[in-house]
Amino acid sequence: MAEKHPELVVTFMKGMIKVGRWANEHKHAAAAILDRQTFYLDVEDTYRGIKEIDMVPNLSAQNLVSVEIGKDFMLSHGYIKNNFDVHKWAAPEFLEQAAKELLNERWEKLTGDKLPDLSVARIG
Repeated sequence: MAEKHPELVVTFMKGMIKVGRWANEHKHAAAAILDRQTFYLDVEDTYRGIKEIDMVPNLSAQNLVSVEIGKDFMLSHGYIKNNFDVHKWAAPEFLEQAAKELLNERWEKLTGDKLPDLSVARIG
């Protein structure tokens, strides 16, 4: 998909960034949703597990190690068949492009709301 439709990867990452921001602002609600998919005891236990976590995706060294551990587990148990380099797979350009587009969209909204509509009236 990344090779044939990179714009879809960027769109997906924009969605993941928005979801992460929402989850950061609404930790209890996020915990209620995530609790259905985790090993935590209940929603409050899930909340305690995520309350200090930044839910916006990033490619930190710690996150890439976590992905590598998950990949190695899936490979060793036959859930995936082909090994791959997590660092090459992560392709930071998609996350960077998504973040840049979201910043530009926010900037246009913030500044556009304050500017006069020049198509309606011309001065002079």
